[in-house]
Amino acid sequence: MSWDTMIRTLAITILLFALALPSAADDDDDYADMLDARRRGAILPLAEILERLRPQIGSRILEVEFEQDDGLAVYEIYYLNPRGRRLEIEVDASTARILDMEEDD
Repeated sequence: MSWDTMIRTLAITILLFALALPSAADDDDDYADMLDARRRGAILPLAEILERLRPQIGSRILEVEFEQDDGLAVYEIYYLNPRGRRLEIEVDASTARILDMEEDD
């Protein structure tokens, strides 16, 4: 499977999973905020961010969360490094700039 196909599949899977859980979206305004920010062009598409980060994090992505952190839209991306350790990277959703990177507990 090509990298582009994998990114598209991951983005679609995340979107479909989020749509399948309306009660979670009701409890958390972050989902609505993310959709609104994408429509306005205030944040980059997740597929573009993952493509930009591929040299640093590879393609073994486990989970992606969208959050507002002190007014800043961020993606928290959980992935496996080549040694199989689960890591977390926090990325500015509007610029794809890495804000923080740490081993996930």
